[in-house]
Amino acid sequence: MRLKRGLAGLASVGALLAVGAFAPSAAMAHPCLSEVESTMGKSLTLHTGGNWAGYMPSFSDLSHECADDLDSYVYQSDAQTVADPVPGVPAGPVVSAAGFQIKNLTPLGYSARNVPFTGTGNGVYNSDLAFKDNLVFAGTYEGFRVIDVSNKSNPTQLLNYTGCDVGQGDVIVYENILIRSWDAPASAANTCAGQAVGQGFEGIHIFDITDPTNPVMKKQLRMANTGNETGAPAGCGSHTATAVPDKARGYLYIYNGGSSGNCNGIDVVRIKLSDLTDAKYLKRVTHGRAGSSCHDNNVLLNVGGTTTGYAMCAGGNGLAMYKFDMALAPDVEGGVETPTLLWSKQMPGVTTGHSGSFTYDGKYLVYGHEPGGGSAARCQATSTIVERTLYFMDPLTGDVKGEMLHPRPQNSRENCTWHNFNVIPTKSGYYATVGSYQSGISVFDFSNPAAPREIAYADPAPLNTDPYTPGIVLGGDWSTYWHNGYIYESDIKRGVITWELNLAGDATAQQAMEHLKRTNTFATSNPQTQAASYASETEAPSITVTSPAVGQGFKVGAVANAAFTCADNVAVDSCTGTVADGSALDTSSLGNKVLKVTAVDSAGNITTKDVAYMVNSKDMTVIPGGTVDSAIDLTLTTSASFGAFTPGVAKEYLANVATRITSTAGNVALTVHDPATTQVGRLVNGTSALQQVLQVYMSGGSSTAGPGGNVGGAAAPTALATWTAPVTNGQPALLFRQLIGANETLRSGSYSKTLTFTLSTTAP
Repeated sequence: MRLKRGLAGLASVGALLAVGAFAPSAAMAHPCLSEVESTMGKSLTLHTGGNWAGYMPSFSDLSHECADDLDSYVYQSDAQTVADPVPGVPAGPVVSAAGFQIKNLTPLGYSARNVPFTGTGNGVYNSDLAFKDNLVFAGTYEGFRVIDVSNKSNPTQLLNYTGCDVGQGDVIVYENILIRSWDAPASAANTCAGQAVGQGFEGIHIFDITDPTNPVMKKQLRMANTGNETGAPAGCGSHTATAVPDKARGYLYIYNGGSSGNCNGIDVVRIKLSDLTDAKYLKRVTHGRAGSSCHDNNVLLNVGGTTTGYAMCAGGNGLAMYKFDMALAPDVEGGVETPTLLWSKQMPGVTTGHSGSFTYDGKYLVYGHEPGGGSAARCQATSTIVERTLYFMDPLTGDVKGEMLHPRPQNSRENCTWHNFNVIPTKSGYYATVGSYQSGISVFDFSNPAAPREIAYADPAPLNTDPYTPGIVLGGDWSTYWHNGYIYESDIKRGVITWELNLAGDATAQQAMEHLKRTNTFATSNPQTQAASYASETEAPSITVTSPAVGQGFKVGAVANAAFTCADNVAVDSCTGTVADGSALDTSSLGNKVLKVTAVDSAGNITTKDVAYMVNSKDMTVIPGGTVDSAIDLTLTTSASFGAFTPGVAKEYLANVATRITSTAGNVALTVHDPATTQVGRLVNGTSALQQVLQVYMSGGSSTAGPGGNVGGAAAPTALATWTAPVTNGQPALLFRQLIGANETLRSGSYSKTLTFTLSTTAP
């Protein structure tokens, strides 16, 4: 929620609440606040000057969107649901996720700062977040909190700083510097860090947080209607701020977003790192669209590994894009103090440009806006398409490359828009997380910007479900950001909640989870300052499997090892198979088998490869005979004898062998081969061998006889017969044929050869 200035003249600090909206009053209603909150002045009131005043609708107007429409409260069916909170009381502790609809998120920790619905303190809301290592800095309407989240399930509040008592209190952090925005005119009684800020003060406060438990306010920079330092803009204050570090020159620049629509453009402030009291307003960089201040700025540094930076200004009816070069002198055109305007664009139907975040390769800009100023129900099924749309744009041209419609319609009792978000610094793919008030958290994948999709959410129950009390109780998720592997949510009325993503399911979900497990980390993170740019690593790893070959057959019990490697253009993070590389394949039983190999690279890209093989045969030999198992059985009942060979006579010698074949397989084939490495296929007698190759044929037994013929070697077995159906006690005849020529020299003694007959199947 980007809340604007409070109503002028209100004496009570607790009655100040602002709303981020840049639009004429006719478009800036504050619908559906509860009657209790409205009577206490707790609406999200805009700046009081001119067209900034808000309009409060009548609760009795049943044609208005404040009328009951609880039936439009819709959730996806695959969400996990947990019990509702006590009506009228902010849920907590939220580690139990009371009242949330949850998909693919797990609540880990909760640092409570409950804001009551009524009574003292009910308007002192929780606001935006910034980070430093394991510290979360949570802005509030009275200052900021410092929370140690080293233990994600048990966060520890180190400090609740309550010394600055006006404004929504956006904070940014860079190294040991914290800056808090002050966006509403102060009264003479208002203070910060124990010091009177002065009548009408607006601007920024600069703190030294070297000791985060004892912040020291070093400087307040006034940007009010009067009394400013030389050159500071009149009446603009600081609604939001974005850090632009220039450490090489010893400065931190602030791209400031003013509190009024009349503050057209980015207000540039320079702070000396070695002396935080040396802070001064430099200039305003304008974009030419009247009435459109920079509600939020966002920067991406070192675009494409260069010294170029991008700056986005969201506000009014659209947005503007700038670029700057840190290699240039800061004060020249195109330097960090005077960024060059690339384009300024009105978005049709948009009245309140709000937020932006770049992909880390600089190719896309995510742009969000806030119809209704944050206090309205703009995520209903009946809301306009534009009101529910998030945009994905080309930052160099402003062309829209994709859109995302809010995926979970909310009811008329829930203030809701796309609000504060950041792109997750994955090394591959595009992902972001966003807070949308009473719609809660949304995590979405826009790796294809033309077809984005929500992959996780945590959607709280409406704060107002009383059918007799119309209107909206203001609350929900102000900001949701990803920081170093976790999601942090700032809930307006509850405090800070830590979540963990736990995607599971199909291959698409697994791929997303691998990407999100491998993110870049940053010590300091103001989510609007993307401190480094890098190219997305989109090339998936490759897999080479050398064993088994696709479709390769093995005998039962054969010794065969898996052999595979993985490669990537950057680095392989893991290369795993159903068995490890070099380990034995499963050949323990007949059947179709699969070796599955998965490669994940350092960016989380996944490649999988399935190699199918079969265990489909078992060997038997003629001498000695033997049997196979009950599934495939080959029995040779006699030996084969040609009798005596007669020298000097050309003759054909024949021998028959009776067989018995049993198979329960869908098909079976009989082959013969000579396993010898010399004199393959020939009968041998010592070192002598017959000239003619031994021939083997088969017939009968209800088989389809093969060609038979010369006995082949191990690499080329001879097909004898096939059966295309199960067979029991088949008895085909084996015929052995040996030719001896008249002039062939024979040696006395016995000629023989051990042959191997193989009965195998391709359909075990």
